[in-house]
Amino acid sequence: MIERLEVRGMGGITSADLDFSGDFIVITGESGSGKSSLVRAFEFISGKRAATTSIHAGCDETEVTALWGAPGGGEAITKRSLSRSGKGRCWIGEDLATAGTLAVYSSPMIEIQSQFAQLNLLDGSRQLELVDLCGGGELLSCRDRLADIFPQMISVEREIIELKKRRAELEAKLEGAPERVRRIKALGVYPDCENEWKSELDSLERSLAEAGKYEHIIYRMKGSEAEDDLLDTLASLLRELYSAAPSAVSARWNELGERGLSCLQELFDSAKRELGMTPREEIEKAHDKAEARLGLLRKLKRETGLVSADALTAYIKDVEDDTKWLAESGAILDEKSALSGRLKAEVASAAKNLRSLREKSGQSFEKLVNRHLRDRAMDDINFSVNVNKLDKVRSSGAESVTFMLSQKSLPPNPVGRVASGGELSRILIAIQASIGPDRLPGVLVFDEVEAGLGGRTALLAGEKLRDLSKNCRTILITHEATIAAMADQHFVVTRTRDETEVYEISGDARAREIARMLAGSESREAMEHARALLDA
Repeated sequence: MIERLEVRGMGGITSADLDFSGDFIVITGESGSGKSSLVRAFEFISGKRAATTSIHAGCDETEVTALWGAPGGGEAITKRSLSRSGKGRCWIGEDLATAGTLAVYSSPMIEIQSQFAQLNLLDGSRQLELVDLCGGGELLSCRDRLADIFPQMISVEREIIELKKRRAELEAKLEGAPERVRRIKALGVYPDCENEWKSELDSLERSLAEAGKYEHIIYRMKGSEAEDDLLDTLASLLRELYSAAPSAVSARWNELGERGLSCLQELFDSAKRELGMTPREEIEKAHDKAEARLGLLRKLKRETGLVSADALTAYIKDVEDDTKWLAESGAILDEKSALSGRLKAEVASAAKNLRSLREKSGQSFEKLVNRHLRDRAMDDINFSVNVNKLDKVRSSGAESVTFMLSQKSLPPNPVGRVASGGELSRILIAIQASIGPDRLPGVLVFDEVEAGLGGRTALLAGEKLRDLSKNCRTILITHEATIAAMADQHFVVTRTRDETEVYEISGDARAREIARMLAGSESREAMEHARALLDA
């Protein structure tokens, strides 16, 4: 519980030190004196959000330090500061921390209930939490179990959906792919083969063109079936030349002609051998094969939507990998489906058990609250807890909780519709009193939750707050003299111009403050009444 609170530069407070020793502590003061600055200080050191507007006008920063005492002995210090630049720092002991970490650290040690807590009381999630707190360890364990396995179930369900989606995508993607892979492999595709095959085809086309040219030359040399061989024609012409030659040159011409025919014959024979080494038909066959291979490669590129032979080789691996995953994913899907079935069964069982425990806890909780309401002179009001079944299971369960009130012969209605501000205050106190001692924080701070109460109802509320202080230190900021007189420690807040002071009072000073709260003065009658309240 909190043992000391040091406030610097918060709201109207320049400096204030509060040492707490009592169980039931009240803080009083006139309206506008600065009691709200203390509420903000408690909220600030609890890790709640803070604004620079809460910094005292004459200070550059605000700083709040709390000393906490542990039930088994020992102490802990938390500190938090905020500068006008908006920079804030938190400490837990000697270690720097975030505001979120400070809030988590402080949550089991302090809870602040203001008039705004009445609005919190109307929130369905808060009502559910209160019922759970009163359900004991079995309910909380069941709730935690559901909160643990529910996200596991959702996670597995999502994995199954993703698996099925990917399997469907791959099945569509792989349609016809094995046959294409077979054709790619049969074609012998390898990286950069397209350029090599194109070069080879270009070379064969050049060879084919040259073969055609050579064939034409040889054709002209050999002549056609209807024509004589070129050499035969030339020999016939030479014989005619020889016969027409003068006798003086006849022998010479004959020698020259025969020599020339012999050389031509040798040239033609050599040309036929060399130019006809690779028959045109073989070149055409090789050309057609190369052209068909290149055409098939380009067709496969179009079918697969790929742009290169390198991509086709990668496509083979992708198809093989996808095919392998598709085959293996069937077993994975079966395993996930079995796990999902087990988790769904566990979730359903936990949710069913949790509902039963919540219904029992709701019944016990409403009995406790009604008992405390009877102690607060609310005999004509009955508090009840509706546990409402939801359409589906969630991580928090398959039900919501609604707090109901019924007045006299009127049917029950949600608390927020029928309860007045004063009634909400009494219900809030009754609820805190109904929570088991082991579920209460170390310190409860109430900010004017008794507002709207008076007379006997205020007295009864004070008694309940005093009873509550036996289980946890209870600090009440109040305007109600009857309740203030019940406390075993009393602080007063005063304001002089722009400065707020906070100090502990006792004896006559306390009697004067109670008198002020009763009558607005220290008249003899008010003082007598104040002393009577303090002596009661």
